[in-house]
Amino acid sequence: MTSNLKAIFFDAGNTLIYPRVEELAEDLTKQGYGATAEDFFAAERAGKQKLDEWLWPQIRQGSVPRTIDHYYWFEYLKALVLRVGAPEPEHERLMRHVGKGFSDITLWSRVLPETPPFLAKLRAQGFYLGVISNSIGTMEQQLGRVNLAHFFDAIFDSALVGVEKPHPEIFRVALERAGVKAGETVFVGDTNATDMGGAHLAGLRGVLIDRVGAYPSVQCPCITSLPDLEKHL
Repeated sequence: MTSNLKAIFFDAGNTLIYPRVEELAEDLTKQGYGATAEDFFAAERAGKQKLDEWLWPQIRQGSVPRTIDHYYWFEYLKALVLRVGAPEPEHERLMRHVGKGFSDITLWSRVLPETPPFLAKLRAQGFYLGVISNSIGTMEQQLGRVNLAHFFDAIFDSALVGVEKPHPEIFRVALERAGVKAGETVFVGDTNATDMGGAHLAGLRGVLIDRVGAYPSVQCPCITSLPDLEKHL
């Protein structure tokens, strides 16, 4: 364990909480477009690849937009409707329909069984724990609904802060609140450009969690479950 490590921040969606994509797949199937959870995971991989291609050049130049999630979700939903074989005239309607499902924060209610005990262990070790999430202003309430909010000293929701990852401003706000330096902090998230790129811009160490195999050749530390984080601390 790194001796100067004082704080660990986490992304929320697809890091601490996961969407119930099986329900969205069932809804698409009822509309005549047979879909499975794997179709959604494939769309996630495609959306993350497109986001990397678009966002990393901006990160390398040190200048990023204050909002980026719209780009990822457009590419994700486009990949999904193509994968399930929807005809072109149906694309826009289906993308809006599925997007509305994802925008319901209560859909993001799946907590993997290893998550609560691991967070409890980190708290017992004395780390400051926080969340930095690109969300819609209700992430703290949702983490409360799934009984995770109490593990965290602070939860930073981009809609309330006014800027999204990877912009370094949202990380600076979190560091200031925590009273720690960037070099004393690790950030864990599931999106290479948004989470690892943002951590890089703000001077934090980043650890990528990749449960769907979106980044087979990523250069940063990478895990497939939260408890694996321990070997990178």
